[in-house]
Amino acid sequence: MNKRQIVLLHAGYWLLILVQTLLVSLGTGVLGTQVDWGLAFRILLPVKILQVSCAAAFFYVNYLFLIPRFLKSGNLFKYLAAIVCCVILFTPVYYLMEQRVYPLIGWKTYQLDLDFRFAVMVTLGANFINIFLALLLSYLMDWRSLRVEKEIAEKEHLRTELAFLRSQVNPHFLFNTINDIYALTQQQAKEAPAALMKLSGLLRYMLRESEEQFVPLDSEIAYLENVIELQRVGHKHNCYFDFRKEGSFGGYVIAPLILINFVENAFKHGDFNDPDNPILILISLENNELEFQVTNQVKPLKKDKRVGIGLPNVCRRLSLIYPNRHELRISKQADSYSVDLKIKLV
Repeated sequence: MNKRQIVLLHAGYWLLILVQTLLVSLGTGVLGTQVDWGLAFRILLPVKILQVSCAAAFFYVNYLFLIPRFLKSGNLFKYLAAIVCCVILFTPVYYLMEQRVYPLIGWKTYQLDLDFRFAVMVTLGANFINIFLALLLSYLMDWRSLRVEKEIAEKEHLRTELAFLRSQVNPHFLFNTINDIYALTQQQAKEAPAALMKLSGLLRYMLRESEEQFVPLDSEIAYLENVIELQRVGHKHNCYFDFRKEGSFGGYVIAPLILINFVENAFKHGDFNDPDNPILILISLENNELEFQVTNQVKPLKKDKRVGIGLPNVCRRLSLIYPNRHELRISKQADSYSVDLKIKLV
């Protein structure tokens, strides 16, 4: 809520109070049983405008000055003393209105003349509710400000954490790919230039697209296909996989680099040299739900038991970006490893 909206809200409140007091006065028959609208606008309306104006002035002195200056600084005694002083200072205003101003326009609230003590009671009675309304509004606005600041801090924390996690995802992939290309160059393989070109395209995608909060789903799938092709080139096509796509992916977006770690883990820890047991990668989309499956045979020897940063990071990113909108199941068997990820896209 901006300042203009707050000002309009306050103005609307006092306008409603004015209308309410006018209706009560007309309903109680202060102008007689037959309402003379000309008399009402000439006498009753100015009186009620003055009364509401005084109430508003008292309210804002308390709300804008007394409460922040004394009560919120922790000095309750000074605040109570300030309220008493405020009532005393406003008493002459109410006294002059009742005894001098109202008679000029033909209105008299009380049949007897006011003395000072009675005028103090009139001032306190007219503003008793306003004192508590100012307290309530002041602390409600503080609560609202704290809530807004908390939401901003949480969003900034999530943005910073996601940026940090993403910065770890990119090197994780680069280290593996650069090692493969380095091996090709050591062997002076003819596939090395093509691999470098593939890597250049992947880097371009990572630099341009991965900084976005979301990217087109079909672009992310094309990125996965390029990664797989790069792996094939790096292993001299001695790499078997079954990459399937089901559904239409146009018009959908996804968090960038959210799927690559599962594919990378399959190549890193899986056995992809058996044409009868290829790495299975399935991407399907139905009813706005994306399902991503990766299944691979586990290498029988030299199994890397170290826990890398890729999988914990992608799990954390999923929880931050898709809370209550994703389901991740990982199955580890003696000779196989499978991942089944479902994401509800919007």
